[in-house]
Amino acid sequence: MALVWVASGLLIGNSAFYQGLAVKRWACAGFILGPAAYPLFNAHKRIAQGKLDASQAVVSKF
Repeated sequence: MALVWVASGLLIGNSAFYQGLAVKRWACAGFILGPAAYPLFNAHKRIAQGKLDASQAVVSKF
């Protein structure tokens, strides 16, 4: 059972690295929460992507 938490920490940490998020924070969350951290990670990833998209949007007013 402990292997599940270790694997979750490693996989979520790896995913955080590729998404440009805080690796230590998400790896620790994966170690502590196990697979339950994955939905939290996905929600945070979507919010971060939405903020990035909104900051790069060009608004033109005619």
